[in-house]
Amino acid sequence: MKKSNYIVIFCVVIFGLFLFQTKQLQAEDSPTDFRFRYSGSSVFSLPTGNCKSSASYINDDSNSSFFVSQSLGNLLEVSMLRRLSGEKKGKNTINGKLALMSEGDYCPGVSIGVVDVNKKLGDRIYFAAASKNFEDFGFSIHAGLLKDPIDDDKKTFFGVEKIILPLLTIAAERYDDINTYGIKISPYPGLSLDVAQRDGKEELFNLVYSRSY
Repeated sequence: MKKSNYIVIFCVVIFGLFLFQTKQLQAEDSPTDFRFRYSGSSVFSLPTGNCKSSASYINDDSNSSFFVSQSLGNLLEVSMLRRLSGEKKGKNTINGKLALMSEGDYCPGVSIGVVDVNKKLGDRIYFAAASKNFEDFGFSIHAGLLKDPIDDDKKTFFGVEKIILPLLTIAAERYDDINTYGIKISPYPGLSLDVAQRDGKEELFNLVYSRSY
């Protein structure tokens, strides 16, 4: 068996052990839950300004979910989040993201999007996001603005990612005074295991497979 295959198997085993150690999923969403999570291709759960295709299994304290996104020519991304457990189990939300500007040497990638197009969890949420990758430093920054459908306020969010080893990235994101921070392990091209903590108490595990064309 190839060395790369051993690495993938090791990653999956570690992921399974992490899941085994997590707390039993609660019947209701945790206090830190918010509808803006997993609205498209993201750092951990908040959107970036770029479009991409990916498939993810997500496990956090409020639910487990399956997430899939499909990009069309890097101009449009359509995504779906299917909750597998928790209070909102079976309520599939559909999201859309439209790229207004592709990332260049000096300009960021900019997109606008809508969360919960089919209004399964309430009113639609609209957002704008921008991303810039500084390849020479192994560093990416993301920022955005959304319109809260409840109080109609406009709120900001941002995230950062920094490669510290060829297969290891540290990342963080912040929205509505809630911080999420953790690591991304990439043992195989296109495969990432994300381990993070949200609000200092909620564990988050993502197994992500991304592909581009």
